[in-house]
Amino acid sequence: MRTRFLVGAGLLALVIALGFAFYPWQQQSVLSEEDMAARMDEAEEAFARTDYAEVAEILAELADAGLPLAQYRLGLMYREGRGVEHDLDRAVALLEDAAGQEWGAAEDALIAIYLERAEAASSPADEIVWLERAARRGDAGARAVMGSYYFSGTGVERDVERGIRLLTEAAEAGDVRAQSNLGYAYSTGTGVVRDDARALQWYLMAAEAGMVRAQAAVGLFYETGRGTDRDITQAVRWYLNVVGEGVPGISARLGALIASDAISAENYPDAQLWVLDAARAGDSASLRWLEERAAAADAAALNALAIMYEVGEGVPQHDGRALDYFRRAANAGSPSSQLSMARRFAAGQGVTQDYVQAHVWANLAAARGATEAARERDVFARFLTPEQLAEAQELAAEWQPSQ
Repeated sequence: MRTRFLVGAGLLALVIALGFAFYPWQQQSVLSEEDMAARMDEAEEAFARTDYAEVAEILAELADAGLPLAQYRLGLMYREGRGVEHDLDRAVALLEDAAGQEWGAAEDALIAIYLERAEAASSPADEIVWLERAARRGDAGARAVMGSYYFSGTGVERDVERGIRLLTEAAEAGDVRAQSNLGYAYSTGTGVVRDDARALQWYLMAAEAGMVRAQAAVGLFYETGRGTDRDITQAVRWYLNVVGEGVPGISARLGALIASDAISAENYPDAQLWVLDAARAGDSASLRWLEERAAAADAAALNALAIMYEVGEGVPQHDGRALDYFRRAANAGSPSSQLSMARRFAAGQGVTQDYVQAHVWANLAAARGATEAARERDVFARFLTPEQLAEAQELAAEWQPSQ
């Protein structure tokens, strides 16, 4: 997937608006410093009058004389099309002249333009051209992207060694993507000698900067003792940072830790959901954990097993077992299973169609907050006589949880 860069369109315009203050320069022509200062004062006065055409004319004279400040400002005007016709190539040329005289702001403006052009490139090959120009000017983000492209062969001929070099430069400059990618390289031995300790070092840098996938990797390294001593407390700490961030497999890792008694379920409200995810992923200890609690009439565990057998995740698909677990979970008070039983009775799915029972179970599920249960209960009521509706309401009122 191509990496996109976002550069604030208003940034360069703001520099134009605020940048007309006197700066020292290196004298590059026969014009005296006093003459240059006077002409720059005239440019500032024209700018204050919003006479941008005159500003551009004066700056062009000073830029031709080699003044880097004028080259920089005129480059921005060509970039924005202010006082001159928009000409990005001319803007780049002027900014490169200024940058060649070590005008730092010109470097920043050039990098912004290069990244904009990379973003707008019509092909990976064109994108690479502009990324390389930004990378040569020291942009860590461009080096990180270039490194990942060469590392993986995206849009370029694969060159893992060059990719590692660029990633290392970017990572050392603080780019979290490069740090995470180096963690992957060292953890897999791709392009480098496998070194779990160095992999963890790079992953940690990215993780501490907030990169989600790096945090997940750090958690796994601590859980399995890769590159460090095994530390379940640290593993759980990092897993908890990312469990709600959509990283695949993290809730299952936590569930497996609970099922193996490495951590206590009592400390985590979502423990049973995590164990269910682990069981669905095929963890046998997590499946046994659910079965033990189901045997003790735990409604949530019964409901979890019902879902697993219904869809065939972690266990062979089995309609009969799914129905049995849904029934037991409903009787134990699971609102989700109660709604499932209501729908099964309404449709005659695995049971004899019975709208009285459908209404009973939907009513019970609604009382426990199951989404859609109240609406479905009211739909089922349309199929009942007044006597049947009264019967359904009485049965719901008399219902008690059971095993």
